[in-house]
Amino acid sequence: MALRMIVVCFTLAFFALTASAGFRDSSDLEKVKDSLAKWEKTKAEVGDNYSYKVRWSSFIEYGHDTRIFVKGGKVIRRTFRPIAMVENPSGESPFEKWKEEGDQIGKHRDGAPAKTLDQLYESAVKVASKELEPTERRFVKTDSRGLLIECFIIDTRIADDAPKNGISITSIKLPKSGNDASANRQKTVRLTSKDNGKSIPVVMGQKIQIQLDSNPTTGYSWVDQSKSKAVRLMGEIKYAASGTAIGGGGVSTANFMTTQAGKSEIKLDYLRTFEDKPAVKQFQVTLQIEKVDKNGATETKKPRFKSPSGKLYPEHWGAPPKLQTRDLRPLPGGYGQGSGTLVKWISENLARDEK
Repeated sequence: MALRMIVVCFTLAFFALTASAGFRDSSDLEKVKDSLAKWEKTKAEVGDNYSYKVRWSSFIEYGHDTRIFVKGGKVIRRTFRPIAMVENPSGESPFEKWKEEGDQIGKHRDGAPAKTLDQLYESAVKVASKELEPTERRFVKTDSRGLLIECFIIDTRIADDAPKNGISITSIKLPKSGNDASANRQKTVRLTSKDNGKSIPVVMGQKIQIQLDSNPTTGYSWVDQSKSKAVRLMGEIKYAASGTAIGGGGVSTANFMTTQAGKSEIKLDYLRTFEDKPAVKQFQVTLQIEKVDKNGATETKKPRFKSPSGKLYPEHWGAPPKLQTRDLRPLPGGYGQGSGTLVKWISENLARDEK
């Protein structure tokens, strides 16, 4: 008991010190956005199919795991199972095992909510953008692939089991991808109005399907206005009614195929073709089309950046900060001498690699 009290007091003292010093990490939002860019690329590679696990544990003898299954960007299943937190629990678990599918998803109150990673990233951006109170501390963590698994805020005044305001994922499971280029090409990238304005990474020869709400009874229809030769419309834009009601509207589907590597755009206008008036709605995405070799690896080479000593920074660190202070300090990791900005950037990357 005495040892536990010492640990609690030390934890409280540490949090009080960091709080009084105004502990903040201004790069939290940058980390989340960088991870979001990696997720957008990963999502396209796996066809928006994946699962992730959220574990809840406390000082009681039992906790629980929730696993969320996503297919084509939609939650299709949610499972829940109790787990023992000690080797020989004295009683029975207060939790019961269950599984939800279809219309039943979200029925149970226990467990992590049935959300996609896109929704969790959206929440993470808000959490990372929040200005911290003096008694708050934010945690941001990614896995070895750069995918976000933690972004939450805790109240430092609570020593044990502080509630986490944000997201906390135990693990993300992605489907196994084939190594040959043909497997990558067969994966269709499916886009909706939510993807309007985004930059989408794809490979040459990949199919892109875009589905948008429309109602031809109003005289309006989606028209392809793309000018690039690197992507072409396959056939015509097809319309399907959502129901049997006359004039109820439906969905228009446009299928494209990438034909050349490089940067390209798809642009669709919603207009009346018999009128000389501007479109009432537009859909536009930028495509980053990469070439792949026979093993499925992209042929586009990423730029490498050198430190002041000439030593190359690790490729996954990306570009060093452009705006730097005008001081001169020894850089960690044997990267020579540079600004305090570089010291912080290198230190953060080294710390992240050690996790």
